[in-house]
Amino acid sequence: METFIASLGIFIGELYGNLVGGGSLVTQAVLQKVLMIDIKTAMALDNSAIMGSVLGMIIAMFKNHKIKKYFFLFIAFQLIGVFIGASILVNIDINILKTIFSSSIVVLLIKNLFIKDSNVKEKGFKPSALNYILLALSGLIIGTYNAAFVIGDWIIAILLLTKLLHLKYQEAVFLLVLTQVLVQPFAVYEYFKGGLIDFNLLIPMTCATFIAGIVSGNILNKIQSHVLENILKYLSVALAIYLILF
Repeated sequence: METFIASLGIFIGELYGNLVGGGSLVTQAVLQKVLMIDIKTAMALDNSAIMGSVLGMIIAMFKNHKIKKYFFLFIAFQLIGVFIGASILVNIDINILKTIFSSSIVVLLIKNLFIKDSNVKEKGFKPSALNYILLALSGLIIGTYNAAFVIGDWIIAILLLTKLLHLKYQEAVFLLVLTQVLVQPFAVYEYFKGGLIDFNLLIPMTCATFIAGIVSGNILNKIQSHVLENILKYLSVALAIYLILF
């Protein structure tokens, strides 16, 4: 039953996250509050199981996108960040982690409730020395935050790639999922060395996110339901209060 609940929680969380961001609110609510898994293990499981989601998304998206040369710079620096971030999660004091976790939830809520997504079309990445430096720095930041924490990592990554580097949204998503397919296994290995991985939970959770990833990749930008989006945004308030106070 524990395995089923964990798998269902992360499946719903991945679908939720692809609609409004912050799907880890759902997953962490299930893992920490329903199954009573400690925060470090819950975050490591969440970060590890998304391998299935990004693999599913890359399968669904690959036919519509091409790998570009500048991707490899981003991938290399995100890999460096993954080792840094995984080490942070393994070694960080649990009280500090809880403080960062709660703060991230508050920031995510502010974004979901009060900051509207821009409808302005991005220009696309323009090769230049400055942009290559920013791309490498973004990869390092995204990799570190992604491997260390779970709340809001996707939103931070999308904002950096689309607003700072001007990638088109679909291209940014493709770059992120491609990168995570390649670098996330290294994070899983670091978590495993740190004693944070329970494979009895991780394997079925990864299968659940794989299905969620395929579904998300196929419906991405096809469903425009403002009513559903608003419902999910206000649901995030309830989930956040539940995670912080109970």
